[in-house]
Amino acid sequence: MTKIINSTAIVVIAGIALFFTSCGSAPVSERKPIDRLDSIKTDTGIVKELKDVYRLYRVNDNIDKIRDEFGIYYENDSVAAAKVVAQSFDLIDSLKSTYFYDDSLKTLCTYNLIGFEILNKIILEKGLSSDTFVNEFERYKKAKGYYFNYIDTKYSTNHFLTISEDEYWMQIDKQQFIKSPEYARYLSMAKSDLKGSIELLKKIVANTKDFQEKSIYQMELANTMINNFNKLDSSEVENAIKIYESMLKNKGYSMYKFEAWRRWRCTSQAFIYGTAKDALIPNSIYDNMRLECATLILNHFVNHPNDEMALNQFLDFASHDIIYRNGDYEQSNQFIEDFSDLFSVGQNKE
Repeated sequence: MTKIINSTAIVVIAGIALFFTSCGSAPVSERKPIDRLDSIKTDTGIVKELKDVYRLYRVNDNIDKIRDEFGIYYENDSVAAAKVVAQSFDLIDSLKSTYFYDDSLKTLCTYNLIGFEILNKIILEKGLSSDTFVNEFERYKKAKGYYFNYIDTKYSTNHFLTISEDEYWMQIDKQQFIKSPEYARYLSMAKSDLKGSIELLKKIVANTKDFQEKSIYQMELANTMINNFNKLDSSEVENAIKIYESMLKNKGYSMYKFEAWRRWRCTSQAFIYGTAKDALIPNSIYDNMRLECATLILNHFVNHPNDEMALNQFLDFASHDIIYRNGDYEQSNQFIEDFSDLFSVGQNKE
């Protein structure tokens, strides 16, 4: 879905800133586990494919992160740009050992990594504008095209899912899970008594046992705190982030884990690590949580193989971009794309 960023969302940044292996198909049991996904021992075809999808996106994220860091420095700091390239080789080597069940995917991914490595060596030795780089880049683009064409063909969403978009939105509608008789009073109170409505919602959360239903109330509570951060005590932002995090760490399954992860990640970036392009962007922390949640959801899917909502959510976790420094929004790093999509600070967003 194309995201259109309202200009008002860009203004929000200023307010926030002020606020603060080898090839082959050996069974898992015969090789050393490489990540939490290997805790799931089921060896069915679709589970293998889903693990491959998750891992190929992490490989591609790491390559894109190198490009992103290089792009930040290239125009104004050639020494720093060269350092990014020089430090890339160990990471590229480690990515070559990523385990894939699909031998063709393994081969194409490895070729893509080798091509990227060759380009980086040319940058250091002869420069980005050299004829050698230009010629090699054309070869790399062709090989990269084969790689991504293979991914798009074999691992498209339609390969995994049969659910229609209308069915998806009907099944994920939160209203169907809301059972608390107090929730309607919360909605009415929220229009005139922000703090009172928050206290009521906290009580609703405390009195709800079912995790799916509870996660909806928790999400609403944390969202309200973030959307109104400039009207509440500063501690409420910290509380909101903790609420998202508690939803992610809970071992129960919910259809809203992915949404909670996106909200936790972009609020953590906005209010803890910073909005600037040169701020710390701890994608490794965000991705550790991503992996923890994706493993829980994949395990749920193994036990409920007809649950396409779980399958869709796993693919959402697998494919969602990391936070980049460089992009369309010069005022900040690219957390703003998620923030403006998820929150209504400074906007009249339903």
